[in-house]
Amino acid sequence: MSHLSRYTAAEAAFVLREPVRAVRKALDAGPVRPFLLQRAGAAVRAIDWRDLLYLYAVRALREELTPKARMDLYEAVRQTPIDRDGEVRFGRLRVSVADLVDEVDRRTADLAALADRVDFRSDGEPLLKGTAIEVYRIAALLAAGMAVDDVALDYPSLSPDAIKTARSYAQAYPKAGRPYPGTTVKRALRGAGLDALDEAFGGG
Repeated sequence: MSHLSRYTAAEAAFVLREPVRAVRKALDAGPVRPFLLQRAGAAVRAIDWRDLLYLYAVRALREELTPKARMDLYEAVRQTPIDRDGEVRFGRLRVSVADLVDEVDRRTADLAALADRVDFRSDGEPLLKGTAIEVYRIAALLAAGMAVDDVALDYPSLSPDAIKTARSYAQAYPKAGRPYPGTTVKRALRGAGLDALDEAFGGG
């Protein structure tokens, strides 16, 4: 697993299973030192794998670390050769990183796998792989409270895994600009009592 990747706050939030807001707050508070990365023509704050490992370690050890110990841990993570059998030493403390490295690697692999589950339209819009259905359209439905099974009823060509992929992708790569609606045409027509009209015109 490569430890050379760089991660935006949203990508880090996906890996850490934390809200993006919490990750941004952690970057503001330090000691992590984010840098600017060009993404889609804009400069965004990003961190590297060691920063990600530190943030995960702090969450795992949050009850045991003083503010000074957190700073010392960060510097140790930045400077210590990291391997699955090693440990990080700072002050009088030693932290085994084997389990932490394995878990961060597993989660970053999940993030990387998202790219294999989408295609891109000519305008750059991500589509669920093998379909013409926009990722963010499905993610908006889930964000609005629709259950995976309900989305599948209105989009029978999508598997539950594909629907969950849409949610994960949107979490890691939030949509810029105008959001998609939080309901489907079929659901809106049903709510208005227009099911028969929908069927007559072959609505989808």
